Amino acid sequence: MSNAGDWATHQLAEFLALVSSFTDERAALHGAAERVAEALEAEVGVAVVDGIVRASVGFPSGGVPLRELLALGADPQERSVYLPGFGRGRAALARLSDDASAWLLVVRHSDDPYDAREVSLLRAMARVLSQSLRMLRALSEERALRERSERESEERAALVTLLTERQRLLERLGRIQRSISHRAPLQEVLDAITQGARDLLGDEVCGLRLIDPEQPSDFYLASYCGITDHELELARRGPVGQGAGGRAIAENRLVIIDDYAHEGNAVPVFQENEMTTAMAAPVHENGRVVGSLVVASYLPGRHYSVLEQEALNSLAQHASLALTDAKTVEAMREAQRAKDMFLAMVSHELKTPLTVIMGTLRTLESHGGALPPEVAHEMAVTAYARGEELRRLIDRLLRGARAELAGARRDATLRELVTHAVDGFAQFRRLEVEVEGDTDLMVDTVAFSDVIGILVENAVAHSSADAPVWISAHPRGVDAVVSVTNPGTLPVDLDPESLFLPFQRGIDARSSGVGLGLYIAARLAESMGGRIEVTSREERVSFTLTVPRFPQVQALPPPAPVVALEATG
Repeated sequence: MSNAGDWATHQLAEFLALVSSFTDERAALHGAAERVAEALEAEVGVAVVDGIVRASVGFPSGGVPLRELLALGADPQERSVYLPGFGRGRAALARLSDDASAWLLVVRHSDDPYDAREVSLLRAMARVLSQSLRMLRALSEERALRERSERESEERAALVTLLTERQRLLERLGRIQRSISHRAPLQEVLDAITQGARDLLGDEVCGLRLIDPEQPSDFYLASYCGITDHELELARRGPVGQGAGGRAIAENRLVIIDDYAHEGNAVPVFQENEMTTAMAAPVHENGRVVGSLVVASYLPGRHYSVLEQEALNSLAQHASLALTDAKTVEAMREAQRAKDMFLAMVSHELKTPLTVIMGTLRTLESHGGALPPEVAHEMAVTAYARGEELRRLIDRLLRGARAELAGARRDATLRELVTHAVDGFAQFRRLEVEVEGDTDLMVDTVAFSDVIGILVENAVAHSSADAPVWISAHPRGVDAVVSVTNPGTLPVDLDPESLFLPFQRGIDARSSGVGLGLYIAARLAESMGGRIEVTSREERVSFTLTVPRFPQVQALPPPAPVVALEATG
């Protein structure tokens, strides 16, 4: 044990001396990878920081298996591995401090497990490297700050100015946030945002433009300042794609036009008035781009700093919050009004037959023995008829609630709906989408997109991160069919219907949901008159949505018959 301790201490001391001798992070990581491999008699040494292989030894030039090495970081357990260009070997890994995106890794050809002293040494080296990297970064930052200070003392004054401007921005945003929280009128909040943008950035023109929901190809100015009556007359409305604001909407990002005079799709009246520069940030409502916040100047050489860009983005985000909050509040109020009206209607409709039933039963209970048989029979028949009336009313209410699950239908193409439903998933998973033709549908587009989104989320949750997800869509007779497929299999003894029960989660699920997705998808499919089926073949699992392309005409069910009590002798 003493020799083992001396060996580990000696190795750790040499490692500390080595990494401490470097003056930059890159050299330190390369030296650490070499030294840890040498100390543990491994052919491969790797240093990963921020989820990127920063240094590696033991592989031929250009032959480092980056993806396989990064995959090893998901499981820090010492184990047998296979690496392209290296073959099979034994890997041991130690994280740098608590950072799950940084680690030291060694791999050697022998399949013998690493002993406890080796694992302990690797962990100690990782801790030493973590401390050294922090020190190098701190020294680098300190050196950069010192050089800045020595190079130009005026920058200290600029820093004070920057902090002052940031404080002004925070104070302005705070006031706007409070007005939103206190449910100030939407127009008042939007006017405060545009005025705040003009005050903070000092530009002559500021406008908040929103897409017209009645005519989505056009925008209108919802709030503005610094615009003359003549300019307002010509620029109050226009095509969505015009100017910096139009590009911000189309590209969903901050846009700066430094040479407005030569902008190909500028707002004509501002171009004619020799506007020089414009900057715009997108405005959202529930995550969807609905407009843009624009500032513009007539000053030659106007340049927007990073802080000014940050300020406009922050103000646009508050405009997004105000719009979303206003829509949410209105929806809540409308829902409350609908609920109050519904409860009043139900209370009134249920109270009448229930009062008759309860009164009849109380009379029969108290005086039934003294009543003539024909009177008692008539009262019982009346109570039963009222009960049937109550049953039919409850049945109608439940049937109405069921119908309300389906939203308003509108015309759309199958390609449009599938493209919208999978938008955003391609950022973190490879999708292969195939849509046959431009098939027309008339469906609840929100429910349709929700179902496809849930099925894609389910496919992503039950397949590996590098596996593709296939989406295919095509017409089939009077129906539209969309299949979402991922690599995998279903248990042989699994009842497919159980997948659509609430709170069901597969053991291989990689998401943090509670198991309601497929249940909700099935309900939404039913609300559209469709269904979802699941199949598993050739190591692939497919969920297939089938819905009618157009509403199906259905006969109303006949009313429930009124059953009369027969007189008994």
